[in-house]
Amino acid sequence: MNLSTMLDDPLINELLESNTESHALLGHVGDELGLIAASKFFRQHIGFKSGSELIVARYGMSVYRALFNSLLKNQGWTGHVKVNARWIRLQISAHGEFGVLHEQDVSSAANVHATSGSDGIERASDAPDTAERKIPASVLLNVDDKGRIKKISPSLEEFLGQSGQQLENLDAANLVFRTDVGQFKRLLDQVKYQTGTADGSFRLRNTDNHVVYFDWTAACSGADVLLIGRSSNIHLEEALLKSEGRINNILESMDDAFFAIDMNGYVNYLNEKGAELLGKSAPLLLGRMVWERAPHLKKTPLFKFVNQAKGSMQPETFQWQDPANELWYQVKAFPSEELISIFFTDISSIKRNESKMRHQATHDSLTGLPNRLALSQTLQELLGNDQVQDFKLGLLFIDLDGFKAVNDTLGHDRGDDLLIAVSKRLRSVVRNSDIVARLSGDEFVITLPYIADQDTAFNVGRKVVDAVSKKPFELGDKKIYVGASVGVALFPTDATDVEGLLKHADIAMYQAKQAGKNTVRVFHANMSATLQTKVDLENDLHDAILHDRIELHYQPRFNTNGTICAVEALARMRSRTGELIPPAQFIPIAEETGLIIPMGEQVMRKACRWLKDTNKKLKVPISVSVNVSGIQLLDGKLCGTVEKILKLTGLPPKLLELELTETVLMQNQESVLHDLNRLHEVGVILSIDDFGTGYSSLATLHKMPVQSIKLDRSFVSDLPGKTDSVILSRTVLAMAQALGLSVVAEGVETAEQRDFLIESGVMELQGFGLARPMTADDSRQFVWAQQITSDSARKILA
Repeated sequence: MNLSTMLDDPLINELLESNTESHALLGHVGDELGLIAASKFFRQHIGFKSGSELIVARYGMSVYRALFNSLLKNQGWTGHVKVNARWIRLQISAHGEFGVLHEQDVSSAANVHATSGSDGIERASDAPDTAERKIPASVLLNVDDKGRIKKISPSLEEFLGQSGQQLENLDAANLVFRTDVGQFKRLLDQVKYQTGTADGSFRLRNTDNHVVYFDWTAACSGADVLLIGRSSNIHLEEALLKSEGRINNILESMDDAFFAIDMNGYVNYLNEKGAELLGKSAPLLLGRMVWERAPHLKKTPLFKFVNQAKGSMQPETFQWQDPANELWYQVKAFPSEELISIFFTDISSIKRNESKMRHQATHDSLTGLPNRLALSQTLQELLGNDQVQDFKLGLLFIDLDGFKAVNDTLGHDRGDDLLIAVSKRLRSVVRNSDIVARLSGDEFVITLPYIADQDTAFNVGRKVVDAVSKKPFELGDKKIYVGASVGVALFPTDATDVEGLLKHADIAMYQAKQAGKNTVRVFHANMSATLQTKVDLENDLHDAILHDRIELHYQPRFNTNGTICAVEALARMRSRTGELIPPAQFIPIAEETGLIIPMGEQVMRKACRWLKDTNKKLKVPISVSVNVSGIQLLDGKLCGTVEKILKLTGLPPKLLELELTETVLMQNQESVLHDLNRLHEVGVILSIDDFGTGYSSLATLHKMPVQSIKLDRSFVSDLPGKTDSVILSRTVLAMAQALGLSVVAEGVETAEQRDFLIESGVMELQGFGLARPMTADDSRQFVWAQQITSDSARKILA
């Protein structure tokens, strides 16, 4: 009879609709007995749970087994069980694959004792109270080679409350107290396969849930096994039941999976999570050999460590990843004389966090590439590998060209997007075995293990340059071009350790920068000396700024009648040994390291103080011009610095001129225009230095709030003899006049240049032919001496 037919049966429908009776429909689901449907009245007590767990939880394992086997043999069964401190009578009638269970609450076990015949129909009995049922002195149990019951003695029938006919062909393990099933099966195995006769002890449970110890002697009788049991050490049944209940409650409430096996590997206890871990239901595991029921575990460390605990009789604690579900457990195995208790604490989240922390510690959070720590560890392993000795290992040190300008003009978010895009391009040009790492900022390293020669590493470096520079990066609505300077070093040719390899590749990269950027350079020994000079100069610059060893020299500027109208402040660095270092040597390093920001503020403050003191003795005040690096302008703090210095020194803003780089102005118009307007509002003069060498055009220049331009010396040097220089200089002057800008010509060396420039409309002149840069004291005396009469001023130009 199938389930649909059963549920359509009017009688079954009436039972399941009952509001007064507890009826349930049971059926085999796979290897387990499950509750399929229940009456309305029954549902009020059990809710809407179903499955084998519900039956075990409500009635206990022995009743579960009785119901299971009753249905398996297609016969009825009647018994009693205590549920929530009340005695319940259970009756099941079999209908093919299904059984209808009737549960009835009874007031006293003494008044309802009943037995069931082979036909499954309950028969009333006048038997005495089950609590007073006599414990037999001896019993006999005859089973076949599979452990199925063939015959039991009348004394055992009386104790169990069931006839031999009822129990025939039932697995005898169902009569055994759950924790003793392993001992029962081991006794059968010993008799059948080893000694022929054997002694052992295990407990039996009757239909009233009474448990009694028996000492057994087992012997083979043909293909059967005959067991003779003698009652001994009778335990208080209620204490046993309560004890088992407490143990079950504790085991099931644990967060850990748990099972306990005896010394031969048979499962004696387990909770639901332990059953899930072993991949079987509890009924299929109890009393069974764990390694046979879960054979996949024999190939894992679990098998090894559990046997280790068994052999040493010492606890074992270890971590283990279950191959079935890939969860991580901390396993503790505690051996005793009879059992090995095994607890599994799920530490998967801890392992995931550990893995995440390891990844975070060894990988760059922005690009996901290995970081400096991971690179160092990997290189250490590679250099220690004997296989590398037969090859070479290449290291490429990569620094982006133009990255700072992207960061400063488009913002750090766009800069981060650019670094992510660059990292993807770098990975696209290397082998799977190569390692791309990000050290910091815009510095990357590529490790090339097992290469044949230097040319191989150089060719990869060229691929890197092409990958980065030949195609623009699309960042939002903008297309950005950047380059890459690449330095190459080889192991063991250039260095034999990690630090040496990184250092020499860095030196080669610096040489690529010096060679014009966006190129590759291979390390050679002479590069170290060059880098050391740079490092020494950088350290000296740090110290000079800290200890006020940045000196200012001043070069006068003259108007067309020969009067000094302004001076230009020029920075010089005094080394620790007293040597004066020209700006061409330390300014590039200051810009590269960011030291130009504090140094620029220091220079501007000194120049303003010098001018304030100098103007005290002058009838007509002069102004001072200070060069501003593109780094200072893009820093975004220049206006605030200027306002602070003017307030500190008391210098009128109109006497301070800031000379700005034409290239920075034209390339970063939007980002600097706001700051230029602020400076213009403050009142300082803005001029474009080295005009004509950048990208200026009338279309962009008129937007800038500048008041003057300085004609680059390259236009002046060939005047007036060279026609091209004449045309260019007059064109620039015409453009400046059209925009209302004053023009300063720098680099004036001869009278011919002076006369031509004045005739062409230049308003101010500066150059070695007029006056060289002088120290602060000398230049102040020079200014004071030359601003006496206009006649003496003209002598300077003469």
